[in-house]
Amino acid sequence: MITTKNTITVMLIFVSASVFASNIGGFTGSTARLAADPLAAGTGGITLFQNSSTNSYASNPASQAFLTSKRFDASLVDMSLGRYLYTTSASVPLPPTAQLSVGLFAAGTKDITARDSRGIDAGKLSDGEITYSVSFSNQFSDKLAIGISLKLLTRSLKSEDEWFDLSGSGFGAGVGALYTINDRSTVAMAIRDWNSSYKWKTQDLFDQGSSYKDEFPMSLAWGWMQELNQFTLAIEHDHYFAGEEIFRTALLWHGIEGITLHTGFSYEDAIIIPGVSARFEKALIKGLPMHIDIGLINGIVGEGIRTYMGWGMTF
Repeated sequence: MITTKNTITVMLIFVSASVFASNIGGFTGSTARLAADPLAAGTGGITLFQNSSTNSYASNPASQAFLTSKRFDASLVDMSLGRYLYTTSASVPLPPTAQLSVGLFAAGTKDITARDSRGIDAGKLSDGEITYSVSFSNQFSDKLAIGISLKLLTRSLKSEDEWFDLSGSGFGAGVGALYTINDRSTVAMAIRDWNSSYKWKTQDLFDQGSSYKDEFPMSLAWGWMQELNQFTLAIEHDHYFAGEEIFRTALLWHGIEGITLHTGFSYEDAIIIPGVSARFEKALIKGLPMHIDIGLINGIVGEGIRTYMGWGMTF
């Protein structure tokens, strides 16, 4: 059993997770609310459209419905304080009108220094989250697509010498819709993190352990994307039922063939968080387009800049 002396180390893990947090304090799943890929970093975190985030399939499953090619993407983020974040995803069309996407999102913190109630070094801790996602979407007309996403959520809190090992897991779901008004205008809507949570059991670790659930805050998001010749304007509003509003806006420039530049920001809790990104597309093999994505986004106060790198291909 974990002694009272060591309970402070458990508290340190949960405090460390708050470094990731958006401004929805007190709720778990803060890593899932970060911009997870280079494109999202440069669009202020807009994830309702496939050309604003390579992980849009998990946020708005309908975003992939009109794609006709197979796709693969991977990305990672350079973050301070021993934190890591990476994603992988793949999408395949299911003729005649459907699309299937799967992916993985991993984030956490390594080498957290634990200290007991006397302030003495108690070793190293690690905190990790892995989300496995699958989404299915279908075109119901030339203009309307609807999709559903399912997530398996896992989180682990461990010490290097294995005196502490706690794992939680759960499931979540989401639905989304995409409607093409015309060749230049698209609107999207999604319900995110319905019933998402981590379920914990601490009876084996603490004398007075219990079973409890950490719930993710569910949200309703809507967005609009407008083509303006060489530019594309995108906006997104995320309403959290816990009482938080997040606004995002971005401008995409595609005036040079094979290059797309993005700049945008999110506005949350009276703070503006800006970001930029770029995509370079090149077919290294005839008929096999590839792309490299890079992104920068400002972190929280005192954190500095987060640097994103991504790679993918269409085939």
